[in-house]
Amino acid sequence: KTVPTPNWKPDLIRSLRWARRGGNRQLKQLSVSAGAQVSRRGSVRILADGVKAISLASVFTSMTQSSKAAPRIISDAASRIPGYGMPDLYFPAYFEGTWDCIADIVDIRFPLGEDMVPNIEEVKKVQDFIGRPEMLLRYNQSYFKFRDHVIADRGRNTESVRKAARFDPKTDSWYMSGGRSDIGDVRWDPTNPNMLNYVMNPGQKYEVLVTKRAFESPSPDVYITSEVVRQTQTDMAEMKAPVVKQVKDQVKYRHISPNEEGRERVQAILISNVYLTPEGDQLESYMRSGGKPVTTYRTRILMTKWS
Repeated sequence: KTVPTPNWKPDLIRSLRWARRGGNRQLKQLSVSAGAQVSRRGSVRILADGVKAISLASVFTSMTQSSKAAPRIISDAASRIPGYGMPDLYFPAYFEGTWDCIADIVDIRFPLGEDMVPNIEEVKKVQDFIGRPEMLLRYNQSYFKFRDHVIADRGRNTESVRKAARFDPKTDSWYMSGGRSDIGDVRWDPTNPNMLNYVMNPGQKYEVLVTKRAFESPSPDVYITSEVVRQTQTDMAEMKAPVVKQVKDQVKYRHISPNEEGRERVQAILISNVYLTPEGDQLESYMRSGGKPVTTYRTRILMTKWS
């Protein structure tokens, strides 16, 4: 299946070049995680298993007025309890609608060494493809107004990332891949945005719980989000212990000038840190990690508004 391709290349090259020039310098201290089982097609999983599920925690909590000190103290205390904290990420009004996104993983690092990464062979395969056009992913992200706030449609966005189109440099076009990456039974309710459930073929059940989140807008055109998620993957066909991952995602969005067609655009840098958990055979490595990430991914995203 071929995806209609607008003249996206000039926009992608011009708009993302700033990252290579060091435009993401402010994000070097940010940490995020994409706790995904990475393979040659792992870039889809990396984006989906992070806060994008969605896919972004407490570094940028906005300050409130002193007259609201008591509610702030209660909120700060609650934010340290899994499942509590801010009800959801509230995006600027211009996010409302559907966006055409092109993502490119530009860096993968191992802060504690490669021997601390459980799936190092698969991650290294993805690392070998960095900089090649085959790594580009294309998908939609949707945002809608709910209770007077613009929020991400986490269920729809997760499904879209999992079904992302890939770029074929031989034909210079996008194509949809099916098969093992199929996703179904996506369950998410905006009244309880902390929980997301879905099933991946063949019989892999995912449960994603947001345990912390924060956001701030230091200027009208800049928006920063941070989320910590806990993902549990269960093989419904085999009697195995669930695979548990902890993910911390931080994203910096910058609202930039429209393209030549007048469509709104946003540049984003997603930094994902993968942390070990004490479950299963990771206990010893978890103790050695000292709460630090074992893998860090950096992804550039160009968002162009469809509607």
